[in-house]
Amino acid sequence: MSISCAPYILSTPNKMAHNPRPKSELRRPDPAISLLQLCKKVEELKQVHTLLVKTSLIREKHAFGRLLLSFASFDNLGTLDYAQKLFDTVDIPRNSFMYNTMIRAYVNCGNPREAFVVYSEMVCEDSARPDDFTFTFVFSACSKFNAVSEGKQAHAQMIKCAVKFGPHSWNSLMDFYMKIGEIGTVIHRLFDRIENPDIVSWNCLIDGYVKSSNLGQARRVFDEMPQRDVVSWTIMLVGYVNAGLLSEASYLFNEMPERNLVSWTALINGYLKMGNYGRALDIFKEMQMAEVEMDEITITTLLSACAKLGALDQGRWLHTYLDKSGVKADAHLSTALIDMYSKCGRIDLARKVFKETEDKKVFVWNSMLGGLAMHSFGEEAVELFDKMIKYGIEPNEITYICILAACNHSGLVSVGLSLFNQLIEDHKLQPKMEHYGCLVDLLGRAGLLYEAFRLVKTMPLQADGTVWRALLGACKLHGNVKMADQVGRILIKLEPLNHMNYVLLSNIYATVNRWEIVGELRREMKVKGLTKMPGCSMIELNGVVHEFVARDSSHPRSREIYELLNIMTNHAKESMNCYDDL
Repeated sequence: MSISCAPYILSTPNKMAHNPRPKSELRRPDPAISLLQLCKKVEELKQVHTLLVKTSLIREKHAFGRLLLSFASFDNLGTLDYAQKLFDTVDIPRNSFMYNTMIRAYVNCGNPREAFVVYSEMVCEDSARPDDFTFTFVFSACSKFNAVSEGKQAHAQMIKCAVKFGPHSWNSLMDFYMKIGEIGTVIHRLFDRIENPDIVSWNCLIDGYVKSSNLGQARRVFDEMPQRDVVSWTIMLVGYVNAGLLSEASYLFNEMPERNLVSWTALINGYLKMGNYGRALDIFKEMQMAEVEMDEITITTLLSACAKLGALDQGRWLHTYLDKSGVKADAHLSTALIDMYSKCGRIDLARKVFKETEDKKVFVWNSMLGGLAMHSFGEEAVELFDKMIKYGIEPNEITYICILAACNHSGLVSVGLSLFNQLIEDHKLQPKMEHYGCLVDLLGRAGLLYEAFRLVKTMPLQADGTVWRALLGACKLHGNVKMADQVGRILIKLEPLNHMNYVLLSNIYATVNRWEIVGELRREMKVKGLTKMPGCSMIELNGVVHEFVARDSSHPRSREIYELLNIMTNHAKESMNCYDDL
């Protein structure tokens, strides 16, 4: 996540309409000019235009400038074309105000290249010179279409100008250099040229150091600032979060005198990236208590946390919040909802969200296919895949991973092989390691161990640990100790410091009472300093997520939990004994 100073920069040009004018021009405006402020429609503006032509006021610079600004302010391509025709056909010398109006209009309408063209014409014009507002729009335009050379040319022209530029022009220049990736010392040199830097200037400087990963210098500038706003704090917070320094980020967050949506979302995102989903959800609850209004990005982030934790109640609350706030779920939000419901065990609600999604982009289909795969609805997933093709949605690499996983979990070997061949025949896509891993797992689970082994040895990519581990898991499932030994040794040689490989192989030997080999593997782990990572599980009860780690007794009701677990274990053993007697 990044913080941009652009919103500050783009807010200052509104002063352009109030450019100081010579005393000779300060006079009571003609009623025809005053009508421009009352126009709400383009047709009304055109009527005023006609009136200005009839009264010859169109040749007066102030009147023409106001008319041009009125057309350009509609942020509509049609009215902008009309404004351009006015600009091209005017028979009075064009001044800086007129040029600034057109440059700004093209930037706002999403045509930054044309904005720079107008600026280039201005440079060649004898009657107009760039003023304190011109470069604000020009650097914004260059940032938007990554015009590195053009932006640097404008920078050189700005330096040559005799005009004394205010902070907003320099802020826009700093923002341009940050967006083209030239940060750090470049930004500081520009900052030093500002006579009276404002708070936006300081924020740009901090942002430059944050983006160059120089957090120490960013913090020094932050501490030196004469005043700070919520953006200053948030830039520093995001810097700590992106660097993985969550303790510093959390401390700074607690010190913030004011927080905005970006601040909350940044900290939540940081804990999600570190895998601390419980803490992320705790911050979300604090955010609810603070009555912070959420946007689509924040809700998508929080749904991801709910999916990882299996926090169904919190996920459903977010879904309800979406409905009540009137926010229409777009493709990204729908994908997050489908994923959350699938991972929380409510595939029925995932289907409902998918059905109600109007804009079904490929990643929405992928999310639904992944959910069906997770719940072993293989045949339904294949039907959905066929429907996707029928509707003209082109599958991507993720699509094939999801559908192969669906076949894997449902034992649809022939269908899975057919789909894999379809992927190979598709000239636009090339099978990746993940696709081969799915196919190996599919064959292995079906007991086709030798076919799976042959595939691993002959695949065009060199198999990684994930693929070999899938085959080793299949060997354990079907009790093939001989192949497990061969695969396990290959895996340990490939990943000698991965504890999972030793544990999985030793468990296979333990099932056939080969304790001497189990001991050898455990000793080898000890020599290499490897330890088995404790298992961890989470469950949500009444809106509270409980986390459990193997052999942990920190939960306040751990005694009751372990007692119940023992009862369940004994009951399972008795049931197995009864089955053996039969």
